[in-house]
Amino acid sequence: MNSTADPRFPERAGERPAGRREPHGRPRMRLSPPWRKALRIVHVVASLGLLGADAAVLALAVAGWQGSNPLTVYPAGYMLGEFLVLPLALLALSTGVALGLLTPWGLLRYWWVLISLVFTAGGTLLAVFVLVPTLSAAAGVALAGGVPSDTYGLVKDSGGASGVLLVTILLSYYKPLGRTMPSSWRRGGPER
Repeated sequence: MNSTADPRFPERAGERPAGRREPHGRPRMRLSPPWRKALRIVHVVASLGLLGADAAVLALAVAGWQGSNPLTVYPAGYMLGEFLVLPLALLALSTGVALGLLTPWGLLRYWWVLISLVFTAGGTLLAVFVLVPTLSAAAGVALAGGVPSDTYGLVKDSGGASGVLLVTILLSYYKPLGRTMPSSWRRGGPER
């Protein structure tokens, strides 16, 4: 049977089946359920791994703040930040954006997704530009035989990162607040 001649089955001809369309007439790109599940698993593992790595950095920062050996604490914290926190933060952010773009949740359709996106992007930027450079400086001072001057600042930075990650995980679990705008507005204007 020549499947390209049958208009009822466009997917057999290598075309996308007609689905819901964006307001501008373009078909939405969506993942099939197995790929969506795989992407969601990678996102959850990266996010929870990021929380664990941040908690480990927090534990080391608290140990350093309370007087543990700086030569042990700060280089280990820097290694965790550089080799775990940064890659996991980038992976969590990129898979979260991909899930938003390729699934029905969307990036801007629900408040919990939008807030999680802002928190994850902000946390990633803070990890890149604040946490890891601060850990690097503290490790450099410790390796030179000194004690970092602002040990409590590292506790605040890593504690804040862990708190933000807990909020995003809770938002993803409970999905509060509903849609960002009523569906009637998206269809062409509010019904008043």
